[in-house]
Amino acid sequence: MQATSAQPWYKEPWPFILISITGLGVVAGSTLAYIGLSNPPEIVSGEFGSLAKFVTEDSAGVHEARALGLAGRLALDEGVIVLSLSASDLSTLPGQLMVHFQHPATSTGDSVAVLFHHGGGEYRGPYNEPPHARAHVMVTDLARSWSLAGRLDAANTIPVEPRRL
Repeated sequence: MQATSAQPWYKEPWPFILISITGLGVVAGSTLAYIGLSNPPEIVSGEFGSLAKFVTEDSAGVHEARALGLAGRLALDEGVIVLSLSASDLSTLPGQLMVHFQHPATSTGDSVAVLFHHGGGEYRGPYNEPPHARAHVMVTDLARSWSLAGRLDAANTIPVEPRRL
């Protein structure tokens, strides 16, 4: 019977293969941690921060809009926003409204416009640059006591109604 001589462990390939698999996991985990920490999520601040908090955390504005019987149609017409608003009592409508266009992917594409009352339930106001074609739209009074929401699409006129984004 012949005896086989065993080599030392460091001369065998299998321990290094197992160690490299573990080391690859450490390198991949460290790389992902670096990428995650060097690219923090966007922080919404300023006027947009309070507006975003209003939209996501407070549904009282939607309930108030329903109580006032608010609904409308918003149209973008060559640099002018036209909003036709209906209410239970048109005399309760304010003189100015704020329209917030939220970009579907990034806050850098967001824009805000102020609309002025033009009699009845019609509001008009200019916008500087056209919003994204799939932007979320939120209409509020300046005190933000109520809100209406909708979403732009291929249609020229969209409905805005009391609902949360």
